[in-house]
Amino acid sequence: MQQELRAAVERAIHAYVADTYGLTGRVSTVVKGANWTFVVRDGAQDRAFVRLYRTWGRSAADVASEMAVLRALQSTPALDASRPLIDHEGRSFSTFELPDRTKRLLGVFAPAAGRELAATPADWYRAGVALSDLHRQTRLTKLAPSREVLSEARDKETLAMIAERSPRLADDISKSLSLLLGAGASQSIGPTGLCHGDVRPMNMRVQDERVTFFDFDDCGRGPQWLDVAAMVLWLELTADDRVGALWKAFLTGYGVDENESFVYFVCRMVAGHQLRILRFLFDYCELDGALWADVLTQAKTTVSKAAHRQLRAFVS
Repeated sequence: MQQELRAAVERAIHAYVADTYGLTGRVSTVVKGANWTFVVRDGAQDRAFVRLYRTWGRSAADVASEMAVLRALQSTPALDASRPLIDHEGRSFSTFELPDRTKRLLGVFAPAAGRELAATPADWYRAGVALSDLHRQTRLTKLAPSREVLSEARDKETLAMIAERSPRLADDISKSLSLLLGAGASQSIGPTGLCHGDVRPMNMRVQDERVTFFDFDDCGRGPQWLDVAAMVLWLELTADDRVGALWKAFLTGYGVDENESFVYFVCRMVAGHQLRILRFLFDYCELDGALWADVLTQAKTTVSKAAHRQLRAFVS
């Protein structure tokens, strides 16, 4: 049944983008998650990516703001973004009716040029420069979705959700957060403005010296070092043994010194980003009991290591 539904939706997307955008090619699913992403491919060439936005939690105003950010973002020698394509009616997104008559917001994006970000100091330096260029475009803040990417109230809600599954793990995470705050990590430092919201190697492509970011679905406003912390969290979970070299290259590219206050605040941001990931899983994903136990235990370990400044980026 799922395969039949997927095939029916892919056929409907094929017809819709051909009629509305003039795009032809084979349509296939890339990721079917909370957002459903498709690629339009002509032979070996990717012509566009299509996103069906999640069924709740992303209003038309949110999507309009995301598109406004992407259209206004200024390319630099180091930075670009996957831009929304405009349909025949001049829209950057529209409402699409699936074969089962449900409706979802739909956006179509130009492919990001280049290759995947490699685990090399040269590529991580490029990523740091590109993220710095993005964060310096202060005019984008007013265009960003009004949601705050970090919220203490939302963190408390997430902790309550964790407690429903494991009071012990929720208590451990809460104690680690308190330790961070008691050490002064609650003092916001660094720039505030547009945050990409989901910075990680999988959401970047590299071509020559330029890095192209995509998947701005979680963009919003807040402390921009949250995006830096997202890369720290990725390094924490990778099996690569060059964490120290990659982190130093990224920081050099981004242009910030690793002093004590920076480390404390980024550790707080790592904990916050970990809670954001858990909240996404609670809100949009169905995991079995064993997988939930693994996910929550890993999150507890990560937040504890952040509280004790034992994250791999800071000790490698």
